[in-house]
Amino acid sequence: MSEQAAPRAAVRRLGREYGWLLAAVGLAALVLLCSVPFVTGVGMSWNSGDPFAAPQQVPPPPASTTAAAPAKPQKSPTPSPSKATTQRRPATPRTSGPTPRRTTPPPPAAAPRAAIALGPDGGGMGLWQMLREYCADTYRTWEAQLRHGTGRAEDNWECRRRGDNPLIDMNAACRRVYGSAAFAQYSNRGDAVSWRCYRR
Repeated sequence: MSEQAAPRAAVRRLGREYGWLLAAVGLAALVLLCSVPFVTGVGMSWNSGDPFAAPQQVPPPPASTTAAAPAKPQKSPTPSPSKATTQRRPATPRTSGPTPRRTTPPPPAAAPRAAIALGPDGGGMGLWQMLREYCADTYRTWEAQLRHGTGRAEDNWECRRRGDNPLIDMNAACRRVYGSAAFAQYSNRGDAVSWRCYRR
């Protein structure tokens, strides 16, 4: 056997014995290379050949001199409220308790109008004459007198007649002369002749 044929025979023998091992190693390396993007999450750049190289960013195109007309915004249709989407406001529960006091003060009460003096004129004599005329029209007697003297104003004047001396209604006596709006009032409780007629 020549000297050149010996190395070739050795290579062939090694290839027959260890060829499957080389094929297995190459297949494992190929599988490992393909699984790198799935394991690391980084894509492979096939331009550079580096599996970890990031892709190159392409700069944006230069802005044109004429600006594009802005697109008209489309109006979104307003949804009409339906019975299903309309929610009722929860009713406020009524609480039982004391009624709150008014914060605004009530308007001031109008001052009472001052009474207007009507008469009779002439003091005690004028009063006695008016009461005599009342007794004549009401009880057919001209006798008007004091039951308890001059020291008492209330329930003192009476009409004198046989068998009965009725008390004089002082308000009725004033209304007879000065009209239905008149009323009687004394100025001194201890003075029977202090009665006068007034109206508001």
